[in-house]
Amino acid sequence: MKEKIELYQETGKKAVRYQLEYQLPDGGYIWDGYATNAYHKQAYSWSMAGYVEEAHKLLTWVKDNTMLPDGELDTYNGDVYKYAWFFHGAHRLGRFDLSYPVMSFLLSCQAPCGGLPPAARAHVLQSLSTCWTGVCAIYFGRLDVAQKAAEWAISVLHQQPEEDKFYFQTTHYGELITGDTPGAEYIDTGKPKQAYWEVGLPLQLMCRLYQATGIRKYLGFAKQFFEFKLRCCEDRFSYVGSGKSSLGAALYYLLTGDERAKQAAMTFADFLVETQYPEGGWRDETEPDTILIYIDHAAEFNVWLQELSAALQAGDQRWSCG
Repeated sequence: MKEKIELYQETGKKAVRYQLEYQLPDGGYIWDGYATNAYHKQAYSWSMAGYVEEAHKLLTWVKDNTMLPDGELDTYNGDVYKYAWFFHGAHRLGRFDLSYPVMSFLLSCQAPCGGLPPAARAHVLQSLSTCWTGVCAIYFGRLDVAQKAAEWAISVLHQQPEEDKFYFQTTHYGELITGDTPGAEYIDTGKPKQAYWEVGLPLQLMCRLYQATGIRKYLGFAKQFFEFKLRCCEDRFSYVGSGKSSLGAALYYLLTGDERAKQAAMTFADFLVETQYPEGGWRDETEPDTILIYIDHAAEFNVWLQELSAALQAGDQRWSCG
């Protein structure tokens, strides 16, 4: 197992070294032909691989060049998911000059029912943005915000009308959007290449809340989200969209000792080792062959590789001791 973990960690570090080739001398991550709002994962990713100086340099560039007075980032257009990623990178490095304003923006997006939209002022609430913000809130010490997000996710689970589908958007009032209604998006367990992240982040949130509060109901709902993921198609833990649920599985293994969860997390990590491009990035055959895809996956997948490696090691230590 030790050799596997070291391989996972080195695969992630290779992905970070690939990203760093594109950092500009002033610390920025925008250049001609590249997206103007695709640096949200980098600080978190780089710091996880030990490249702290480079991450700080990027964050300083963001503050000096793209941070707006109201806490929003120029060109991000209220993208809640991207803000949540950026928060993780800044807050974990103690860059409170960035993480506090960004969290203020995220808090302003939470609906009374606990959900958050994919973008500010959007008319639907989404699992991805809600639960990733909920995880952010735990790190920020706002358990009330995280628990409201979790209650929204639990409500989504309770409202599911079909066992082989997982609908993941609601109205502003928390009513699940299903059927032919606009906004009715779902994971189909019978089909590959699904939006697995929409169930993966609720799994992460429930595990993190159980860690933070000790309230067992969160662990029970983590089990339900994990069991749904196990019913999905054969690529459920071997697809570029499987990373969030794979870290969720690793956390669930740490908390419960469930060997199925350990194997799920390792299946994804093995998939990344096998499919990494020589330069260090990843791309699914269905995705555009652009540098943005390779870099974005490289940033995110290093995070999951480092985080799940730590959770698996801690889990092995805990459960091998009986």
